[in-house]
Amino acid sequence: MSKSPNITWSRLGLGTGTLASLGRASSAKDVERILVSMLENGVSVIDTANTYGSTACERLIGRVMKNIQGPFTLVTKAGYCHGDLPLPLRPLNPFLKKALQRMGRQQCFEPTYIAKCLERSLYRLGIERVSTFMLHDATMEAVTNDHLLSVLENLKTSGKTVLVGVSTGDPEILQHALSTGVFGVIQTPASLRHAQALQSVWHQCEAAGIHVIANHIYDPHCFRHLGVNHELLMRASASLLPEGATILCGTRNPSHLRQSNEWASNPIPRPDAERLAEEIYAMEI
Repeated sequence: MSKSPNITWSRLGLGTGTLASLGRASSAKDVERILVSMLENGVSVIDTANTYGSTACERLIGRVMKNIQGPFTLVTKAGYCHGDLPLPLRPLNPFLKKALQRMGRQQCFEPTYIAKCLERSLYRLGIERVSTFMLHDATMEAVTNDHLLSVLENLKTSGKTVLVGVSTGDPEILQHALSTGVFGVIQTPASLRHAQALQSVWHQCEAAGIHVIANHIYDPHCFRHLGVNHELLMRASASLLPEGATILCGTRNPSHLRQSNEWASNPIPRPDAERLAEEIYAMEI
């Protein structure tokens, strides 16, 4: 595990993007089982967002966490427009989100909106502070907005979040975000087909003590390479990422979580991982 001020980062983290998906939402018992498994296997990081399940995921996690005492490292994100209707109308939230998208209102990084998003996330999660609050798929306009950067700093000062971060796979946006000195965490794809483009950013973060959260390890494109399986992708990505990075695994299965944690903690030799990444990248050329 790596440590930031007041935060312990586990090597593996739970990605929750599908826990409350429309038509396939997990039950509270399912979530309780996976959180208990996290504690049993030394996995502390829970990565969520207000748009997952149109706020339902945060509510579900918050409800379950009331019954489980554990040192969870909670990360949430904001930046997408979504429905947030009161209780009797909450089933309509996913449809409202889709309607907003069709109207061209997919993202919003207006400073006041972002600050309110964190307040609402804390309420849904039933806590007073998250470990990290991130701009979700941030745009260049967002990371160059001085007013927004000031608001993010104030959210840290107020104690509502320990760190602020930025989530994107765009190296140019990441480079600018890092240059501001505001962001202590970045979240990027870690598919082997993206590794070459993001290596310099990961190295910069490692040198500056900025934590990296990696997602999209199991990119379907990578499975086109002969001999690639889930174990190889996880172990190869673990080899290329900074030693202290957190790798997200989106699962509802405690056994899958345990196995992924073992893979993430046992990377293959770096030259082998680099060669595999080059071969997968070449498949697209």
